Amino acid sequence: MSPRRAPVPDAGIAPARGPRRSAADAALSALSALSALTTLTALAACAALSACTTGGSPRAPDVASRPASASEQGAGTITAALPDPLRLAGVPFVAQPDWQCGPASLAMAMAAAGREVGVESLAASAFVPGLRGALQAEMLAATRRQGLLATELAPSLDALRTELAAGRPVIVLQNLGLEALPRWHYAVLIGVDLARGEVVLHSGEVASDTMRLSTFDRTWARGGRWAMAVTPPDRLPASADEARAARALAGLERVDAPAAAPGWDALVARWPAGRISRFARGNARLARGDAAGAAGDYRAALAADPAFADAWNNLARALAAQGDIGGARAAADRAVALGGVRADAYRDTRAALGD
Repeated sequence: MSPRRAPVPDAGIAPARGPRRSAADAALSALSALSALTTLTALAACAALSACTTGGSPRAPDVASRPASASEQGAGTITAALPDPLRLAGVPFVAQPDWQCGPASLAMAMAAAGREVGVESLAASAFVPGLRGALQAEMLAATRRQGLLATELAPSLDALRTELAAGRPVIVLQNLGLEALPRWHYAVLIGVDLARGEVVLHSGEVASDTMRLSTFDRTWARGGRWAMAVTPPDRLPASADEARAARALAGLERVDAPAAAPGWDALVARWPAGRISRFARGNARLARGDAAGAAGDYRAALAADPAFADAWNNLARALAAQGDIGGARAAADRAVALGGVRADAYRDTRAALGD
């Protein structure tokens, strides 16, 4: 959006004269009408990030309307060098009230992450009575409202096993019915035994329920192979790539920025040279007024990818906040020169900095 223009004073009335503003003051005033490009905006253009799997009805979203192909999730292949069998002991079991498999699954995963939350409390935010179920979007949002990190996992058995190997249960979405007559169900995966061809689930009213791996794979595929991990913000899921972890933290930050803060440091600790991790932490630092720290992160992101126009744009804002208008203009010029789908935003930033 364009910078807001100062109102024109009425004819014949002299405008009040105040102290002469510096170029830095003028630039910051103009920039205040603009928004820094967000982590989610940049992630939307990142090929490494999967499309969001949320829907508007009790059935799963489009990706869940058919089994994922082998190329999408690696069906029939196990590549991770992990122990077998994998079985978690001590994961609390919560029997589901009628239609409330979603809130019950959240309660179990949260308890395993160190947060005791009652099913009734979770149902108030995650359960949709009219749909007699919980949408994936509500599952993620309810987790974030508790100050916890909700990460959508890659749609592969390897990802699930990696989380189990790290000592973490996983919420999975299954379709226990048919394509034409779906019966959607959330459960908590606590074990996989490849040799025996079995999985173990806290499901419905049954703790440690055993299901054949082939049956689980079919029902999970009909659920779009959707899965999520619940963790404290500073403990990123073991299977998450940089983009998935950054996306999860950005989602938490929109709900509870203080809770997300330690997660940005964890993100950079895992991917110290990652363009996404550095850009994301730079945005978090800039939002809380740490312009110098933000500038350092944006420069690290640009060292990894000099053509990262969003980082040049936000670096301009960070430098302007420190009074370095010349440097800010040079950074904004680089963003404008690179262009792209957000070229208008780059031009707005440059225009706000003046000549």
